Amino acid sequence: MDGQGVQSFPNPSGADPNRRFLVFAVNGYNRWSNAATNEFDIYVDVDPQNNNGDDYVIVGVDQGAVQTGSFNGVVGSFVFSTRSGGASIVSLALAPTDGTTEEIALRTSQLCRSGEPCLSKTSSPRFTYHAVGFDLFNGGADDVVNGSAGFNPWTPAISQGDFLTVAPGATATTPVTINPAEWALTPALGSMVVSTDNKAGKDEAQLLGLSLG
Repeated sequence: MDGQGVQSFPNPSGADPNRRFLVFAVNGYNRWSNAATNEFDIYVDVDPQNNNGDDYVIVGVDQGAVQTGSFNGVVGSFVFSTRSGGASIVSLALAPTDGTTEEIALRTSQLCRSGEPCLSKTSSPRFTYHAVGFDLFNGGADDVVNGSAGFNPWTPAISQGDFLTVAPGATATTPVTINPAEWALTPALGSMVVSTDNKAGKDEAQLLGLSLG
């Protein structure tokens, strides 16, 4: 069993005051020695209302393999278009050794190439996504989660992006809120709580189900 989720943070620039920073978390449940032996592809449709298929692919993969043709053991966060060549990268992925969770980061501006479908707060703020994982060492591929999910980086259906510091053996709480109007458009299955300090496996990314009664 695998899990995936996404969160959003403000990341404005002078040219793009609405820009957001996105972080996708993928948990494979099986521990790796180095995450660079795997590849995670997150297919994104930034204008699902047009029914024209996936527009971009967010890829967590060995940085050296993409940029130099030789593996270097460092996982990069790349964005490819399904309509044109080339890739963009603004961040490495967070993928600790001997873990099971990878966090792939990008900017919303990377999902908006000139002349192509564009993720935009004002005109097309929602996207759908689904992920596929590949074992580059032993071969094989697997859907991280069956089906697809929707997300609005500017107005999420469920509160997200919370950070808590918890002492060993202690507990902590944080409120979770729902936006009913957005939930009707991009409902969430629940919350994904990521802590790479936890025991490798499902405990690194706990899935807390949620439904509206």
